[in-house]
Amino acid sequence: MFDAQQFLTVNFKTPTGLVSFLRAYGANLPADEAVRKWFQRGAVPAEWFAVLLAYLEIDRGAPVSVIDYLRVKD
Repeated sequence: MFDAQQFLTVNFKTPTGLVSFLRAYGANLPADEAVRKWFQRGAVPAEWFAVLLAYLEIDRGAPVSVIDYLRVKD
């Protein structure tokens, strides 16, 4: 399983932080309420997850590893 909640918190801190991050790059923005739900549910739609990874890569100048967010389900 993938721990999307931790991914969101580590990389963006809050829903406002995520929207601000995307806005800084002139990206298309998801609705504020949708982003709040991502944080509440600990899930990001696949299309948006790819967008987030791409902008994180631009921001950091290197691909972003997601290995730390994999969890073994008992």
